[in-house]
Amino acid sequence: MYVKRIVVENIRGFRRLDFSLQRRDESYAGWTVFTGDNGSGKSALLKAIAIALTGLDAARALQASFAGWVRCGEGQGAVALELVPTDGDDSFKGGGKTTTEPFWAEFGISNSSKAPALERSKKYTGKRKTAARGPWYHEPAGWFSCGYGPFRRTAGTSTDAQRLMVAPGPVARFVTLFREDASLAECENWLRELKFRTIEEREGDRPKLELVQKILNDDLLQNGLGVERIDSDGLWLRDRSGVILPMADMSDGYRAVLALMTDILRHLMDVYGLDGLTEERDGRTVVRRSGVVLIDEVDVHLHPEWQRQLGFWLKAHLPNIQFLVTSHSPLICQSADPNGIFHLSEPGSDAEPYPVSEEDYGKIVAAKPDTILLSPAFNLEHTRSPLAVRKRQRYADLAAKEAGSGLSPDEQREKQLLLDFTQDVEP
Repeated sequence: MYVKRIVVENIRGFRRLDFSLQRRDESYAGWTVFTGDNGSGKSALLKAIAIALTGLDAARALQASFAGWVRCGEGQGAVALELVPTDGDDSFKGGGKTTTEPFWAEFGISNSSKAPALERSKKYTGKRKTAARGPWYHEPAGWFSCGYGPFRRTAGTSTDAQRLMVAPGPVARFVTLFREDASLAECENWLRELKFRTIEEREGDRPKLELVQKILNDDLLQNGLGVERIDSDGLWLRDRSGVILPMADMSDGYRAVLALMTDILRHLMDVYGLDGLTEERDGRTVVRRSGVVLIDEVDVHLHPEWQRQLGFWLKAHLPNIQFLVTSHSPLICQSADPNGIFHLSEPGSDAEPYPVSEEDYGKIVAAKPDTILLSPAFNLEHTRSPLAVRKRQRYADLAAKEAGSGLSPDEQREKQLLLDFTQDVEP
């Protein structure tokens, strides 16, 4: 399954958003980035996409209240996704015609005197109930999707969030996107459970454990770090000097990336099983199956070098997955595929959200970070500090005065001291 088109009307700060995610070659997999200021609606957009992917029953479990979701002053809002089934991965259940053509999954929220009501919408779907027999079905066959919030902790889950994390179906795959009190601790518990089962020689569990360790050790981690073993105490790592440490002792960045990738693999195995899940390609193990993965603030906790590499690594190892991510980092944008960068307008603006043009996309993926920040993906006026901007303006004022009436000795000395702020140093 892939998302072909996103339409959002009168939800949160969006009056209307209409994005086509189709590439020029009519593909969808790869790296798509949503950028924008704080408060521009990046997290809200991912949550809206998640609800349209999973259906109304899952939405009610994930989001306790929809108060504030309808745009201020409007009576109702709607979200619609045009979805593309993947032949061989996705199947429909229940009565009705099976299709491999794109179809719409759509929901609405209506304001009422008591509380906002979540409901099915028919503007794009009409009378068709394709989503109800596909990704919205209570036990969907295929239709893989999952989503992650910005924290991605590995400890500290509340009891209520933990209950959702172990629930069957799509709800468990989106809890951290909606709940700040949720963590990814369940992924390490899953690894421990697999280890116990291999000791009991249960068929099929050892290959799962071996696959996870193999993929995690294929250049995912930085600085020569690798997975040493998985045992009843969890996941252990070895650094380049040979020191072995538990995952709990690693930095937030290492834990977040390990937990994210392990959790994605866990859910892929749960949805598709192990048979036919992976293949060997160009000397690496890659996941063959399709699906949609949402990651909010994917750059959190990551060193710039890791930000620059992560998207390329994920695309290489999960080449048929459509990653929809949000970020404030120009380095994350360098991994984007064509028609894969979208800018959300600043809070309170009447400007429409827009896709970055093909010309600007080409410049972004080839540019340095400061150039990307000045592009339509981020719209910064400059990348210098406020202090440097003031100093450069003062230098310009003194230079203009020098060309006119001349400078006093004190002003000459001040101008000389400001000279460093006028230099553009190339790395």
